[in-house]
Amino acid sequence: MDLSAYLGFVVVSAAEVATPGPSTLFLVNNALSIGPRRALGVLSGDLVAIALLGVLSVVGLSAILEAHPTVFLALRLAGAGYVLWLGWGCLRSPSVLSTGRPGTQAAGKTDMQLWLHSFGVGVSNHKAFLFFTALFPQFIPVGSGRPVLLLFVLIVVIVKFAVLGSYALSAREVRRIFARPEHARRGRTLSGFVLLAFGGLEHHPIRKHPVKAAVLLFCWLLGRRDVAIGSV
Repeated sequence: MDLSAYLGFVVVSAAEVATPGPSTLFLVNNALSIGPRRALGVLSGDLVAIALLGVLSVVGLSAILEAHPTVFLALRLAGAGYVLWLGWGCLRSPSVLSTGRPGTQAAGKTDMQLWLHSFGVGVSNHKAFLFFTALFPQFIPVGSGRPVLLLFVLIVVIVKFAVLGSYALSAREVRRIFARPEHARRGRTLSGFVLLAFGGLEHHPIRKHPVKAAVLLFCWLLGRRDVAIGSV
């Protein structure tokens, strides 16, 4: 496996996870009401759910590839289309997300109740299964075994913990940012263009430099005309 494949997978996963959704809003509300430390413990429910969906995706994908190796190309093309759809969805989604009033979800609930709620939020996300199935063929060579696929599942779990963990530790600031149209729009635009780039430029050399590509997109998004970066 080329290191660029791992880096590219991390960039795309981070772009998807960083886009505000049910998991993010649930975590931020918990962090504001019960504190970041307890909120991180509750987050483990969501992470377990995502890991479970990832393992199920690996089992299904491995079975298909072992029985029909030629299906890999079709899955890769379909996966690229799905990643493009995710990116387009980020660009078209509303700019402002309401996080609700702090404490409305966590007040009076035990840690176990919150953990089960977190697990439910994660496991009910039907897009997660599609995301795994669509994304793996984009970065994993033909013939890769289950250990490689499971490693990518672990990477997603780690990335999600890192991104949402940072949200929990800065929950008040994150909530304020979510409420501001311009900040929410920039975040969604960045995520959208990262997903569009990696979904649409499947054979483009820029995919071999994912970190540099992310920097280019970030600078373009912020309109930093004074920042010059060499050609990829």
